[in-house]
Amino acid sequence: MTRFAMEITGRLGDYWKKNAEEEMKKAVITADSHATVEADGAIKWNRNGRYLMDDLCEKLEYAGYPFDREATARKRDAQNAESIAEYRRNHRGLSGEALAEARAAFGEGTTVVNVLTGRKTRL
Repeated sequence: MTRFAMEITGRLGDYWKKNAEEEMKKAVITADSHATVEADGAIKWNRNGRYLMDDLCEKLEYAGYPFDREATARKRDAQNAESIAEYRRNHRGLSGEALAEARAAFGEGTTVVNVLTGRKTRL
């Protein structure tokens, strides 16, 4: 059970339930004015075309908003995979400044790994 689910069902008390209800109302207002539901039920932002994150989808689902959470998740996952693949293709390693910052943070001689590319860099 998510934190929001515990809040909206009252498991964490009246204060958090009221707060969750307000968040849910704001989510609906935001979706109505800034998002589009596609024919398959997936919902995405008008401004950047990104599919909504699951925490906002959860609030909309509790509100009974007409969209398909699973379709949104599938499209969001595909979009994220595409973005990460593009990052991997375009990443050229650490810049001089980033390398200096990494050395300062982790120490000279340490090996760091870019979790998106798998590329290892010895500082």
